[in-house]
Amino acid sequence: MKPKLAGLAILASVLVGCAPSSEETLTATGFHNVGTTAESTIWVAGKPNVDGDYEVKVTGKLNGYCNGSVLAAVGTQICNMGETDRDSIFIIGAPDVATGGSLTLTDETIVSLAAFDIPGRSDLKIVVGIAPSNTGASFIDVQFTTASGEILNRQGNPMVDAESLVGGPSQASLGAP
Repeated sequence: MKPKLAGLAILASVLVGCAPSSEETLTATGFHNVGTTAESTIWVAGKPNVDGDYEVKVTGKLNGYCNGSVLAAVGTQICNMGETDRDSIFIIGAPDVATGGSLTLTDETIVSLAAFDIPGRSDLKIVVGIAPSNTGASFIDVQFTTASGEILNRQGNPMVDAESLVGGPSQASLGAP
Protein backbone atom coordinates (compact mmCIF):
# COMPACT_ATOMS: atom_id res chain seq x y z
CA MET A 1 0.00 0.00 0.00
CA LYS A 2 1.34 3.45 -0.84
CA PRO A 3 2.19 5.63 2.20
CA LYS A 4 -0.53 8.22 1.49
CA LEU A 5 -3.18 5.52 1.05
CA ALA A 6 -1.96 3.74 4.16
CA GLY A 7 -2.19 6.97 6.11
CA LEU A 8 -5.76 7.49 4.90
CA ALA A 9 -6.63 3.91 5.87
CA ILE A 10 -5.30 4.52 9.38
CA LEU A 11 -7.23 7.80 9.65
CA ALA A 12 -10.41 6.09 8.45
CA SER A 13 -10.04 3.25 10.95
CA VAL A 14 -9.58 5.74 13.80
CA LEU A 15 -12.67 7.69 12.71
CA VAL A 16 -14.85 4.56 12.74
CA GLY A 17 -13.61 3.64 16.20
CA CYS A 18 -11.06 0.92 15.63
CA ALA A 19 -7.56 2.18 16.15
CA PRO A 20 -4.82 0.46 14.16
CA SER A 21 -2.21 -1.57 15.99
CA SER A 22 1.22 -0.06 16.50
CA GLU A 23 2.53 -2.62 13.98
CA GLU A 24 0.06 -1.40 11.33
CA THR A 25 1.00 2.20 12.04
CA LEU A 26 4.73 1.47 11.78
CA THR A 27 4.29 -0.45 8.52
CA ALA A 28 2.15 2.35 7.08
CA THR A 29 4.79 4.93 7.96
CA GLY A 30 7.61 3.06 6.24
CA PHE A 31 9.15 1.05 9.09
CA HIS A 32 10.44 -2.48 8.47
CA ASN A 33 9.99 -5.38 10.89
CA VAL A 34 13.58 -6.65 11.15
CA GLY A 35 12.98 -9.40 13.70
CA THR A 36 11.49 -10.60 16.95
CA THR A 37 13.20 -11.70 20.13
CA ALA A 38 11.72 -12.43 23.57
CA GLU A 39 8.21 -11.40 22.48
CA SER A 40 9.40 -7.99 21.26
CA THR A 41 9.61 -6.92 17.62
CA ILE A 42 12.31 -4.56 16.40
CA TRP A 43 11.44 -2.03 13.68
CA VAL A 44 13.79 0.16 11.61
CA ALA A 45 12.71 3.10 9.45
CA GLY A 46 12.94 2.51 5.71
CA LYS A 47 14.08 6.08 5.09
CA PRO A 48 16.11 8.55 7.13
CA ASN A 49 14.31 11.22 9.16
CA VAL A 50 14.91 14.95 8.66
CA ASP A 51 18.22 14.65 10.53
CA GLY A 52 19.39 11.87 8.21
CA ASP A 53 19.02 9.18 10.90
CA TYR A 54 17.20 5.84 10.66
CA GLU A 55 14.87 5.50 13.64
CA VAL A 56 14.47 2.29 15.68
CA LYS A 57 11.29 1.29 17.55
CA VAL A 58 10.10 -1.70 19.58
CA THR A 59 6.63 -3.30 19.79
CA GLY A 60 5.31 -6.31 21.69
CA LYS A 61 6.30 -7.09 25.27
CA LEU A 62 8.67 -4.10 25.46
CA ASN A 63 6.39 -1.79 23.46
CA GLY A 64 7.51 1.82 23.57
CA TYR A 65 11.11 1.08 24.48
CA CYS A 66 13.76 2.80 22.37
CA ASN A 67 11.49 5.51 20.93
CA GLY A 68 13.79 8.21 19.62
CA SER A 69 16.68 5.78 19.11
CA VAL A 70 18.53 5.77 15.79
CA LEU A 71 20.92 3.39 14.01
CA ALA A 72 24.55 3.76 15.06
CA ALA A 73 27.97 2.48 14.03
CA VAL A 74 29.37 -0.96 14.83
CA GLY A 75 29.83 -1.41 18.59
CA THR A 76 27.81 1.69 19.44
CA GLN A 77 24.82 1.48 21.77
CA ILE A 78 21.57 2.29 19.98
CA CYS A 79 19.22 1.62 22.87
CA ASN A 80 19.52 0.54 26.50
CA MET A 81 16.23 0.71 28.30
CA GLY A 82 14.50 -1.11 31.14
CA GLU A 83 11.86 -0.84 33.82
CA THR A 84 11.60 -2.65 37.15
CA ASP A 85 8.41 -4.51 36.16
CA ARG A 86 9.60 -5.34 32.61
CA ASP A 87 12.85 -6.59 31.11
CA SER A 88 15.73 -4.49 29.78
CA ILE A 89 16.63 -4.31 26.10
CA PHE A 90 20.02 -3.60 24.56
CA ILE A 91 20.39 -2.76 20.85
CA ILE A 92 23.86 -2.25 19.37
CA GLY A 93 25.22 -1.59 15.88
CA ALA A 94 26.92 -4.72 14.50
CA PRO A 95 29.16 -5.63 11.56
CA ASP A 96 27.44 -6.99 8.47
CA VAL A 97 28.93 -10.48 9.07
CA ALA A 98 27.52 -10.82 12.60
CA THR A 99 25.17 -13.73 13.26
CA GLY A 100 24.89 -13.09 17.01
CA GLY A 101 27.07 -12.28 19.94
CA SER A 102 27.25 -11.64 23.65
CA LEU A 103 27.09 -8.62 25.88
CA THR A 104 28.78 -8.34 29.27
CA LEU A 105 26.85 -6.10 31.65
CA THR A 106 28.35 -4.06 34.48
CA ASP A 107 27.32 -6.73 37.00
CA GLU A 108 29.12 -9.33 34.82
CA THR A 109 25.87 -10.87 33.55
CA ILE A 110 26.32 -12.27 30.04
CA VAL A 111 23.45 -11.56 27.63
CA SER A 112 23.05 -13.49 24.39
CA LEU A 113 22.55 -11.29 21.32
CA ALA A 114 20.43 -12.00 18.24
CA ALA A 115 21.52 -10.38 14.96
CA PHE A 116 19.09 -8.78 12.52
CA ASP A 117 19.59 -7.55 8.96
CA ILE A 118 18.56 -3.99 8.16
CA PRO A 119 16.72 -3.62 4.84
CA GLY A 120 18.72 -1.45 2.45
CA ARG A 121 21.88 -1.56 4.60
CA SER A 122 24.44 -4.15 3.51
CA ASP A 123 27.14 -2.53 5.66
CA LEU A 124 25.45 -2.82 9.07
CA LYS A 125 23.28 -5.07 11.22
CA ILE A 126 21.90 -4.68 14.70
CA VAL A 127 22.21 -7.09 17.61
CA VAL A 128 19.55 -7.24 20.29
CA GLY A 129 19.65 -8.70 23.78
CA ILE A 130 16.98 -8.94 26.45
CA ALA A 131 17.88 -9.25 30.14
CA PRO A 132 15.97 -9.20 33.43
CA SER A 133 15.62 -5.66 34.74
CA ASN A 134 17.60 -6.50 37.88
CA THR A 135 20.83 -7.01 35.91
CA GLY A 136 23.48 -4.39 35.13
CA ALA A 137 22.24 -1.08 33.83
CA SER A 138 24.85 -0.80 31.11
CA PHE A 139 27.40 -2.93 29.33
CA ILE A 140 31.17 -3.09 29.53
CA ASP A 141 31.89 -5.31 26.53
CA VAL A 142 30.28 -6.70 23.40
CA GLN A 143 31.52 -9.46 21.13
CA PHE A 144 30.05 -10.53 17.82
CA THR A 145 30.04 -14.02 16.31
CA THR A 146 30.06 -14.94 12.61
CA ALA A 147 28.66 -17.90 10.67
CA SER A 148 32.16 -19.44 10.61
CA GLY A 149 32.43 -19.22 14.41
CA GLU A 150 34.88 -16.32 14.42
CA ILE A 151 34.62 -13.94 17.37
CA LEU A 152 34.82 -10.23 16.61
CA ASN A 153 35.56 -7.44 19.09
CA ARG A 154 33.46 -4.36 19.70
CA GLN A 155 34.90 -2.66 16.60
CA GLY A 156 34.01 -5.68 14.45
CA ASN A 157 37.61 -6.88 14.09
CA PRO A 158 38.79 -10.46 14.75
CA MET A 159 39.75 -11.09 18.37
CA VAL A 160 43.50 -11.35 18.95
CA ASP A 161 44.72 -13.62 21.72
CA ALA A 162 47.92 -13.08 23.72
CA GLU A 163 49.71 -16.01 22.06
CA SER A 164 49.32 -14.59 18.57
CA LEU A 165 50.75 -11.26 19.71
CA VAL A 166 54.14 -12.80 20.56
CA GLY A 167 54.47 -14.91 17.45
CA GLY A 168 52.97 -18.26 18.35
CA PRO A 169 52.09 -20.55 21.20
CA SER A 170 53.71 -19.97 24.56
CA GLN A 171 56.12 -22.49 26.05
CA ALA A 172 53.56 -23.25 28.76
CA SER A 173 50.90 -24.15 26.19
CA LEU A 174 53.37 -26.55 24.50
CA GLY A 175 53.86 -28.46 27.75
CA ALA A 176 57.29 -27.02 28.57
CA PRO A 177 58.23 -26.97 32.28
